[in-house]
Amino acid sequence: MLNRQILLPVTRRLPQLLFLLILTMTGCGSMPQLVRNLGKSDVDFVMDVHAKQQKQMLMDLTRKLYVRNPWQLKKSSGMTIDARMAQIFGTYNTIEIPSLVFAELNGVTGIDAILLSFDENFQGDRVFAAMVGLTEMLRRSYNHQQEFFILDSLNEQALYNSARNIEIFVWRLYQRRDSKGELFLLSNRISDSGYDISFDRLFSKMVMVQDMMALIVADRTNRSITKVVQSVAQLAFLPVP
Repeated sequence: MLNRQILLPVTRRLPQLLFLLILTMTGCGSMPQLVRNLGKSDVDFVMDVHAKQQKQMLMDLTRKLYVRNPWQLKKSSGMTIDARMAQIFGTYNTIEIPSLVFAELNGVTGIDAILLSFDENFQGDRVFAAMVGLTEMLRRSYNHQQEFFILDSLNEQALYNSARNIEIFVWRLYQRRDSKGELFLLSNRISDSGYDISFDRLFSKMVMVQDMMALIVADRTNRSITKVVQSVAQLAFLPVP
């Protein structure tokens, strides 16, 4: 008879072993959700929640920026906010994510697209450029995944760097101006009812999610994170491998 101490750990791993067997035959994308869940640890479920939160916040930010900068949308004839959202995010519940390389942005994406949104020579939709860049940068920190499994491995440094890049983006959004002294993109506003800090709150949550993900991955892999201590105003965007 097999030793019970040997048999128990194997039995506990049966759901994961079954998942790996199914994965080799079908691939994750075609699996029902209940089957995909067999390949997840508790940490993977937490990471899934954070990734979904970040996607929703990116969608909220896109809509808010277009509401504050409606003239940017008009630079593309017949374009709507919903159409832009579909270009960037695809269908909300889908696992597959659309490519974020567009001819109207000169084929650049990620950090280069963010930089394009603050380039005075760029005549296109600055909200689209900024959100394509920000979304692609964050996707890279997640290895272009929206769902995580036991065998998946993220880079804690990439997650940390992406959090700092959000802070750098926010500083540029609030401070960068064209040669006429006008902000490239509007965000927070002062009205008779007071100062609107909804953008501040949203960005703070986005940074918090990335920092939390970085800590989770660092703890899972027992690796350390190299911290950046320079002023945000002096920083260039950090690499997200």
